[in-house]
Amino acid sequence: MSGRIERIPTGLDKLDGFLEGGIPKGSWLFIAGEPGTGKSILCLHIANTCLAENIAPVIYVTTEQSFQDLILQAGQFGIGFDGYREAGSLHIVDLFDLRSYAYKKNSDKKYTDPLDPNNLIDRLWSLVIENKLREPLIIIDSLSAFWVDKPAMARRITYNLKTRLAKMKPTVVGTLQYAITTNSSFGFGAEHIADGIIALFFEPVEKVREIKRWGIIKKMRLTDHYKRAWSFDIEKDKGFIIK
Repeated sequence: MSGRIERIPTGLDKLDGFLEGGIPKGSWLFIAGEPGTGKSILCLHIANTCLAENIAPVIYVTTEQSFQDLILQAGQFGIGFDGYREAGSLHIVDLFDLRSYAYKKNSDKKYTDPLDPNNLIDRLWSLVIENKLREPLIIIDSLSAFWVDKPAMARRITYNLKTRLAKMKPTVVGTLQYAITTNSSFGFGAEHIADGIIALFFEPVEKVREIKRWGIIKKMRLTDHYKRAWSFDIEKDKGFIIK
């Protein structure tokens, strides 16, 4: 069955092998982990591969940095986005764009929350309609930002996102922040909405006295995925490297 499923490659040969060729098109994949594990860099690899191979248009939502910083960060790991925005295949939505869009819709209000999930949904639909995008790859880094003040609502928010975006037939890759102290997600239940989960984690520094990163595919629907943890690192000019 996996051979008949259209997949989006991650740009990492070993990870694609673990996923029987890549992310099933139309699925929702959550990449979870504490800060510094490499979630954003993995997202950059996936976006770049999708653009370079002309697989689908990409909407990249970043809530933690401006789009200029995103481009700069990508360049440090040998990932270039030059020309894609001008060609109309890459659309970047940062926190400033979300704020501007929120105020444009609600100019009569004194305060408008740019991280209202409905504001994100409306912004995504506006880009899809205005640019006539078909079956886009949507990256949301991070999803946790949309329920940071109401973590108990995470499952409801992600379910709302999934149902309201369904008609655009997107493939969605979202990151989830994990707490360093408790190793639990900032938002109980979000993982249950996902078709796939890749968890990234550090080996305890107290034990190994250095930074060692590991990843594991916890689930991926329509895929007989690799079941064991794999070691990886983040290297300058190369990015996400599975060892």
